[in-house]
Amino acid sequence: MSYITQQRKKTALTLALGFVLVGALAIFVVRDTTNFFVEKQAEEIAEIVGTFAKTARSVYASEVISKLKSDGYGAHVDFEIHEGYIPIPAQFLKVLGRATEKNTADLFQYRPVSRWNIEPTQGLSGDFLAWAWPQLEAQDQDAPQGPIDWKPVFRIEQVKGENVLRYLLADPANALGCVACHNRYETTPEVRALREASGTAPGKVWKQYQLLGALEITIPLNRIEQVATEQLNRATLWISLIFLGCLLLIAGIYFFNARLHRNIESLSWEANHDALTELLNRRGFENAANKLWEESVNDSKEHSLLLLDLDKFKAINDTYGHQAGDEVLKEVALQLRCERRESDVVARLGGDEFAVLLSYCPLNTAEEVAQRIFNKIKSICISWEGQSLGVGVSIGLAKIDEDSDSIEQVMKKADLASYVAKRSPDKKVIAYGVSYPDMLPDE
Repeated sequence: MSYITQQRKKTALTLALGFVLVGALAIFVVRDTTNFFVEKQAEEIAEIVGTFAKTARSVYASEVISKLKSDGYGAHVDFEIHEGYIPIPAQFLKVLGRATEKNTADLFQYRPVSRWNIEPTQGLSGDFLAWAWPQLEAQDQDAPQGPIDWKPVFRIEQVKGENVLRYLLADPANALGCVACHNRYETTPEVRALREASGTAPGKVWKQYQLLGALEITIPLNRIEQVATEQLNRATLWISLIFLGCLLLIAGIYFFNARLHRNIESLSWEANHDALTELLNRRGFENAANKLWEESVNDSKEHSLLLLDLDKFKAINDTYGHQAGDEVLKEVALQLRCERRESDVVARLGGDEFAVLLSYCPLNTAEEVAQRIFNKIKSICISWEGQSLGVGVSIGLAKIDEDSDSIEQVMKKADLASYVAKRSPDKKVIAYGVSYPDMLPDE
């Protein structure tokens, strides 16, 4: 696997992993936002319920009770035994809360509570009120100059396996009439005895705007959570589809690029290789040779070039056909591969001509390599239609060093040496520079 292919796979994998992480993060954010939405919606409902209850009590006191007072009656805590009297505002709020809870099918609940209760059902019962009431008291002031900016206290709890919002909203003594009424109650023997029995110091005196009571509001979250869950599931589905589409797009681009790269690599390979022997062709060989020549000029290293010209090959082609000749060429290519090092380059230049580029190999060592190649090719024996086919080879050598003018010049020298070897009656491996003046062609 090529380096580029490896990098492409790593990039695609990184992108895919990045999309998955972003998708998971997006779903987490949506889920967190949904939970926040549920809580905020419940808080808004609790605030609306508290505002409604206070408004109803205020209207009750200002309109109903004031009308009865003008008629000679009014409100009384013991209204059951006083003809013409109705419940005081605190009692009315309690009755209204019970009726609302009954008629709203448990959509919400509320009731007045206070540490300074007069009726037992309005006391601070349960863990939530024990936790929340002190937080309201901490906001109270000794001598308020105006209405206090009360902050509600709330938390989400589980009741009978379902989440509910528990919400405590301050109900201060805003009206002077309420202050006077409750201060008067605190002086009665019955209330003093009640305070002493609960371990509370009697004689509490309120000022206007101070904390007198609170509204405990409970909002079941199951219906809100059901709607929110449906929205979350839809959002998750859309996010998953979007990211799945992105992943498919990445995969498509990756496979398209991979196929394109394979096609480019295939075309590049075909442009630089011989289809029959799968060795480098002349173009690929010259590119490799030029690179090695440039290195030799820069670092003063010596390399060697071998040019091989097969003997008797034309006779095989003419006598047994091109298929027989192709088998011979493939066997020659195999033998050349066996003799090459990893850094060496082997090529078929065309027809029956081959070349071997020995990197970092001086000429004397190259002669030994060339002799081994000569012996191997000479020993080739291919059975074809009952006949044994074999070829000879003439090998010319030339060195590549810093004095070489160009790779073309080196190849020309090796070609001349190959020509001398072919004309030599007793020697088939010739290094350029051996004197055979009668055999050299006119240049």
